[in-house]
Amino acid sequence: MMKQALLIALLFTVYPTHIFGNIQEQPSRLQATAAALVIQSLQLGEKSQQLFRIKDGLLEKLKAKEGNLGLHEDFIVDAATELKYIATVAYFEGNLLGAVLAIKEEFKLQYINNRLLELDNVVKNTMSSLKPIQIASSTTKDKFTLKQIEMSIKATQSLIEMYKNSIDILQKMLVNNTEK
Repeated sequence: MMKQALLIALLFTVYPTHIFGNIQEQPSRLQATAAALVIQSLQLGEKSQQLFRIKDGLLEKLKAKEGNLGLHEDFIVDAATELKYIATVAYFEGNLLGAVLAIKEEFKLQYINNRLLELDNVVKNTMSSLKPIQIASSTTKDKFTLKQIEMSIKATQSLIEMYKNSIDILQKMLVNNTEK
């Protein structure tokens, strides 16, 4: 509940007020779609921050071992590298998704089409990036590391669902914009 209140407060600080004015002037169906898009954008940013924290925790654990790195630790480094990639993409996708509302009408359809193509690629790439993380999970015996990797797998699977939801939202926006 507090997260939702924080999200709403953040909406008003992140997005210019003229965007919200434009949302309120639209029919309620478009308002709901635009609001869903803003929330999706913020959730992607939040999930990226979670993945960055997990990556940092894994690397911190490896620093403690310094010279004693073996094959197992190489898998953890690979997983941390993939987490950095996944988190970076999620951060930028969240920003690009939120920008849909600020794009001028004459460019909006092309921008949405480009975002749809890119999000489809992001889903595929994120699923591919999940494999080294799953390998690291199967090779670790350290409870802290295993817990961190399992959390990252769940967060990454959640991101994939968010991307798919984003695609659905953008497709609805595309339909709504072509019906005007």
